[in-house]
Amino acid sequence: MVTQGKSIKFSRRGMVSLRRRRPFQLMVLRRLRELKKIVPVGARRKADVDAVLRQTAEYICALELKVAILRRLSDIYGV
Repeated sequence: MVTQGKSIKFSRRGMVSLRRRRPFQLMVLRRLRELKKIVPVGARRKADVDAVLRQTAEYICALELKVAILRRLSDIYGV
């Protein structure tokens, strides 16, 4: 049984149609594209979402480590 409303279509499983979810998906894809510009994802520019998020987490950890090292060096040398 398929029920049609004003802008929502429900399938047999009760899932909302792609038409209703599309703005959210476009927003996620847009933000993912921006994230790929900021975070070095390696040689593969067409990396999947999992790889991009994993690389982002690793990049954040690396940046935090660099900040901690620079703070220690600043404390040692009094800069």
